[in-house]
Amino acid sequence: MGHILTKRIGLLMASATLAYAQFPSTANYHHVYTLGSKDGIHPPKILNKRLAKTTLGNPDTPYGLAFPLGVGTDSHNRIWIADNGTSSIHVFDGPKGAYREIRRVPGLATLQPAGIASDHTGRIYVSDAASGNVLIFDDTGEFHRLLIPPRQGRLLNSPTAVAIADNVRTIYIADPPQKHILALNQEGETVGSIPLPAGYSAPASITMMGGFLNVMAVMQHFVQVISQTGIVRGALEWESIQYPTAFGYDPIRRRVFVANPRYSTIEVFTTDGVSIGVFGQAGDGVDQFRRVDSIYVDPMGLVYVTDSRRGKVLVFDESLPR
Repeated sequence: MGHILTKRIGLLMASATLAYAQFPSTANYHHVYTLGSKDGIHPPKILNKRLAKTTLGNPDTPYGLAFPLGVGTDSHNRIWIADNGTSSIHVFDGPKGAYREIRRVPGLATLQPAGIASDHTGRIYVSDAASGNVLIFDDTGEFHRLLIPPRQGRLLNSPTAVAIADNVRTIYIADPPQKHILALNQEGETVGSIPLPAGYSAPASITMMGGFLNVMAVMQHFVQVISQTGIVRGALEWESIQYPTAFGYDPIRRRVFVANPRYSTIEVFTTDGVSIGVFGQAGDGVDQFRRVDSIYVDPMGLVYVTDSRRGKVLVFDESLPR
């Protein structure tokens, strides 16, 4: 499958060109289940099917996901999906076998959710392009407040990706129309603005890794590494992945996940740039995807992959060694 070139920027820089064939796959991931879909693909156990119907749903496709862009989990293992197509947030509570759809919150007539992030206190943050704000849900899963108070005015034009600093004091929000990442505190006050480098297109995702913001753009074939004060430290590139569409990071296992649209696969690397696995397949089957828009890894190591084209979220887990 070619070679991999990874640049890690920081106090120490590691750069290596490694052949896939030289490194046996040590991270083997398999499909577990798929949430939603226009074609009626569901988890093994349907969650409250009778109550789960949406305006786009029917008895065979009760969840009605249309154009999911972001996914995340909270401290209770609930799965949150930002669905731009249904203008709603879908919440799957597997442990309780429950499901609900959030179409409105107090003070907002409509929603246009895009990005999702969570912090270690259990809060969920959802960017909303319609209001130019970020919705905050508490540990119980209930709406808590808008990040930006009305008195602040509209600081964001059309926010997308969201990332939370490790200390939870700063929220980073990508705003493509303004070509910057806005840094806000928990009171919704601006504490910084990180302009994108010249020629860098709209940010598609923001991932916190090693204290840096890793920003993937829509058109560029690399991930920009930026300090939390806005200083560009370098980039991450993969020779085998010419135009990556999504980037994810597992901080517990220190693994990097990159979507390769050429082969419709997810490639797995160590933070030192060593290829340790690949999974995924192109198609319309329950365990296949057409386009990967975002990758999220939960604390248990489950990998969530959004496919907006087919209106579904696929979940993968690492296979146990035989």
